[in-house]
Amino acid sequence: MSRRSKAKRRKKGMGWGEKITIAVILIVVIWAVYSFSQPPSPSGMTTGSGAPDFTLPVVDANGLTGQKVSLSSFRGKVVLLEFMVPGCTHCQKMAPDLESLYQQYGSQNVVFLTVAGPWNGASANDAANFIKTYHSSWIYVYDSSNTIFTTYGVQATPTFFIITKNGQIGTWHQGEVASETIAADLTRFNA
Repeated sequence: MSRRSKAKRRKKGMGWGEKITIAVILIVVIWAVYSFSQPPSPSGMTTGSGAPDFTLPVVDANGLTGQKVSLSSFRGKVVLLEFMVPGCTHCQKMAPDLESLYQQYGSQNVVFLTVAGPWNGASANDAANFIKTYHSSWIYVYDSSNTIFTTYGVQATPTFFIITKNGQIGTWHQGEVASETIAADLTRFNA
C-alpha cells in the first residue's frame, strides 16, 4: 500500500481504539456530572435500609402535650418523615405545600410526621408557634437533644424521608422539594 492510500484511509474515520477511548471518557464524564449533582446522602441512611425507630414527645399548637409517639407505631403505613426547624425559611415555604399534601394523602394510609429540632435555640414552644402560624394538621414531635437528627444524619432542613410500610427508607430529599415530587413518592410507595 502506498503512502497516499494510507493517508486517505486514516482520514476516513477513527479506529476502534480511538472510539473506545472516547466512549470511556464520555462515560466517566457523565458519571462524574451525575455524582456531583446528587446531594450527599444522610450518613448511614440508604434506600432500603431500616429506618431507625425513635420515641419523642408530641407538640401541638399549644406546646408539649405530655404524649409520646414512636415511629414504629406506624408500621404498615407509609410515613412522610420531615426534619425541620421552626426558624428555617425553607421549612416555612414548604409548610403550605405539606398541608395540601396532607389533606390529599392523610386519609390514604399515609402518616405525616414532623421532627422539630432545637437548632439555633428553637424550643418546643417555637414549634408550637410554627404549627399555629402555618395551620399544620399532622403530627409534630420535638427532638430536644438533637439525637434523632443526628441518628438520621440530617445536616440541613427541611429533610424528608419516605418510610415504606415495612419500615424501610424508600427515598429521601433535602431542601425545598416540589410538592409534585413528594406526591409521586407517596403514590409510588403507597401502591
